[in-house]
Amino acid sequence: MMYDLKGKTIIEIKEYVNSLSNEELDKFIEEVDFHDYDFDLEAIDLLNSSRLYDYIQYSHNGEAAITFD
Repeated sequence: MMYDLKGKTIIEIKEYVNSLSNEELDKFIEEVDFHDYDFDLEAIDLLNSSRLYDYIQYSHNGEAAITFD
């Protein structure tokens, strides 16, 4: 799958990334290089906190321990 992010704002990209399923997010992370778009970030940087937590749990088979030290 090709992702065309040209002409989209960071806000639009963030909304799009947060709308992806975990499986779609895996593919997006694999396929999109934000350096091609002059953004100094990674796809995971665009996730809101609840979506980030959900994705971390998914990627660790529901066994991720999140701590704030």
